[in-house]
Amino acid sequence: MTEARTALTRSPRPRLKLVALALMVAGLLLPQPIFAQDAASSAAPAAAAADTAVAGMPALPPDAPTAEQVTAGLAVWKDRGGCYNCHGDFAQGGTGGHFPAGPSLRKTHLDLETIRDTISCGLPGTPMPYNLAGAYTAVSCYGNDLGPAPSGAVPGAGLKPEEITDLLAYLKADIIGKLRITKAECVEYYGDPNAPNCAAYH
Repeated sequence: MTEARTALTRSPRPRLKLVALALMVAGLLLPQPIFAQDAASSAAPAAAAADTAVAGMPALPPDAPTAEQVTAGLAVWKDRGGCYNCHGDFAQGGTGGHFPAGPSLRKTHLDLETIRDTISCGLPGTPMPYNLAGAYTAVSCYGNDLGPAPSGAVPGAGLKPEEITDLLAYLKADIIGKLRITKAECVEYYGDPNAPNCAAYH
């Protein structure tokens, strides 16, 4: 028995088998979680980018929009987009609109990406129009295939992507979360310190 054990110990084959077995176990157990984790972590940003990057959709404004962007966005709000018609001059919503009022954008809890998609693609079946030129036909909306606008979708202003980006800059800087309308804001809106509509604001 002792001789057999000695022979077994001295023989290179059992050692090789044990080493091969150890390497195989290590190869099966160790690399897979590491590679899987690496693959998942590298795939996550790509998936996130695929979710948010839609060709032709307006870019979101920077965290700190420039004064030029905000001024251009106000012009879109008042002139090109006519947004005040439903949301009110100062996006106060409720009874502040000149026509059937849209919701207040001052009190909204929607994130900027959702607001962008709503401005661009509208809300079919509601009075909210789609305002991005080429929405549905050239730019995918809500993940749908390109084609005619769906039933109940109302055409809007036909804005360029950069105009909507500027509009979002204005909303981000001056509207969203700003519950109180100030006289300074009113004067900026009308461009007249003696505008009668500003008398009620302080």
